[in-house]
Amino acid sequence: MPEEKSNSTAKAKNPPGLRSIFALAMVLLLLFGGATLWLTHWQGGDADPEEAQRAGLRIKTLAELRADNAKKLESYAWLDRAKGSVQIPIAEAMKLVLADINKTQPRTAYPVATPPPLATPSAPPPSPASATP
Repeated sequence: MPEEKSNSTAKAKNPPGLRSIFALAMVLLLLFGGATLWLTHWQGGDADPEEAQRAGLRIKTLAELRADNAKKLESYAWLDRAKGSVQIPIAEAMKLVLADINKTQPRTAYPVATPPPLATPSAPPPSPASATP
């Protein structure tokens, strides 16, 4: 009799319908994932041949931009002769800024409030013991 009771409690804890629903859900999840991969990546061939051309153009434009920036960062040039603005290499600019920073003394960025000096009494205050009522 006790064996029958343990079998009935095991069946109550894990009904066979729950296992089959879980297995079906896992199979459907795998099918959905496979279909998504197939639709996005494995369609066969290039879906957009113009995308390869655009990617090549972006790479070329990026290389030109980097070369232009490197040229500007490493060369001297006039920006505006009338105003006297020039472009200097970044390494030289850093040296000038560091020299300017090093020749000034550090100071506070805001006024520092100092407390007023304490007044020194000329005579000591009377002690409470010497006071008479």
